[in-house]
Amino acid sequence: MKIIMNEKGYSLILTMLIFLLFTVLSVSVLTVALSGVKRNQTSEDYVQARELANKGIEHITSQIQSDLKNELGEEGITRSEFITKLNTILNRYKDEVNSVHNTGATGEYRVYIRNIENVIENGEENPLKKKITFLSRGFVDGKEKTVISEVEIGAQSVLETLHYALGANKLCKTPNTCIPGEGNLFLHGGVSITGDMKVDGNLIITNRGYAYLSGEKWIASVYPSILPAQGKANANLLLGGNIFTFNHTPPYGQHITTSNFGSSYTKLTDRIDDAFYNRQAPVIVKRQPIRDDIQIPAQKSVFYYKHNSPGVTIIKANNELISNQNWPNDKVYASHDECILIRCEKYDGDYTFTGNNLFKSFATAGSLTIRNSNNQFRQTTFKEGAYIEKDLTIGNGSNSYNPNNYDKIRVDGPIFVNGDLTIRGADAEFNSIMYVMGDVTIEYSRINGLGQNGSLIIFAKGNINIRNNSVNQDEPSNIKGFFYSEQALEMFGVGSNIRIEGGISARRIVLNAIRGRASNRYFEGAQRITNNDYFEGAQNQIGKLSRLQIIYDPEIINTYADIKSREPVIKNLDPPKIINRDIE
Repeated sequence: MKIIMNEKGYSLILTMLIFLLFTVLSVSVLTVALSGVKRNQTSEDYVQARELANKGIEHITSQIQSDLKNELGEEGITRSEFITKLNTILNRYKDEVNSVHNTGATGEYRVYIRNIENVIENGEENPLKKKITFLSRGFVDGKEKTVISEVEIGAQSVLETLHYALGANKLCKTPNTCIPGEGNLFLHGGVSITGDMKVDGNLIITNRGYAYLSGEKWIASVYPSILPAQGKANANLLLGGNIFTFNHTPPYGQHITTSNFGSSYTKLTDRIDDAFYNRQAPVIVKRQPIRDDIQIPAQKSVFYYKHNSPGVTIIKANNELISNQNWPNDKVYASHDECILIRCEKYDGDYTFTGNNLFKSFATAGSLTIRNSNNQFRQTTFKEGAYIEKDLTIGNGSNSYNPNNYDKIRVDGPIFVNGDLTIRGADAEFNSIMYVMGDVTIEYSRINGLGQNGSLIIFAKGNINIRNNSVNQDEPSNIKGFFYSEQALEMFGVGSNIRIEGGISARRIVLNAIRGRASNRYFEGAQRITNNDYFEGAQNQIGKLSRLQIIYDPEIINTYADIKSREPVIKNLDPPKIINRDIE
């Protein structure tokens, strides 16, 4: 009996122990689960708080951009006004007492400007931009996250395009808006490049230069060469597509407009050394292209005014000739009389400048030619710019290869040309940015910078052709400038001999060149192409100078900034540029 009762007691105790054990385990599991839920909830709160803090940065940045755009309006404001407005708007959000605050369903954020600094570009302060340090706090269920972000805000940053010796750009967003060969760079023969290249499409290379000499001719040469810009260890190639070479003789027009490089082309993207002179190739860098939004047509309103606009001075041009005019404080508009018996004032003439001319700003409803003699330089200066409704021609139109026959002309100041630009027969010095709605032709000319850092910078909607400069000459035509086309740019250094200090950029670039000599007569070691066209033999070209040299000039960035600063109004903002972002 006792044994039975003891067994029942042991069973009860065992049951209670098991129940107690499972109770403890259940409570432990529940505690762990609840703790995990709490931790997950806390973690989620911090994530949401961080997202809210980031939204605060986006909010205040967008608000400042909106405030600035409202101040610019459609007509823009002067530089001095923009600087004042920029500082006023930024101070509106400075310090915690001026925080931007927002409360939503998940939480809230508070954001303000903690610090405002000047922006230094190329060693000098840009008063049109500021580096802003934002502090933003996000709050969710008592949890807090802080984001500190440095952002540049303002106007007139340096264009990405200006950082490269060569830049082939893809600007089209849909196939039907692309030009044939969009984004491709063609290097035919012994082209010489110093500096970096950016190619959004494909790079096509051969060791022959092309010229049309009584028919299409592919002239034996060497592969193109590339060297790093001064102060750099390597030349870089920012490549969006592939590298191809070819050794057949394709129809030239079909070749430069194709985007389909089939079996007749050899892909060398992985063997780039084989495509360059002396196997000295650039370092390939792969990245998404940065596209500059230059907006050439929008620049018109910066320079344009009518003869009856407020504050305009009308000057009379006898026989449409304007000579030795001095209007440093006036907005000048050109006119002339066409009628004889009655007074008929006209504004759309074909005007010609000679001598030294100085204007605060100048405008014409017609065309303009800038001329001079070939014995002494004369200068035309537009302090705040010029507007040319039709075409601009600079030089005497000579087709001589001798610079002594060219007009000696200096041009200083920004210019908007609503037609074509032709520089021909000019021994010219420039310190100018030109916005051109039509085509650009530069031939039979020599171009240098005006002053220590002057240069010619051209942004063209149409094609750019640089040709017939120092044909069959041993000394190159020096052209100091940067040339940007929203269409195609083509240049020849086969018979021509050209040295560009600056850079070139277009949606399609074609460069043709050889090294060594070119002549209309036979010389020792020459290869004969026609009875009147002889070029250095391919083997003899090794070690000789290229007849087409592109040498990147970093001073082009300073020149661009200096000339842009002379434009009378600010009309466009740069997008905000994030410099740094930290989470605390």
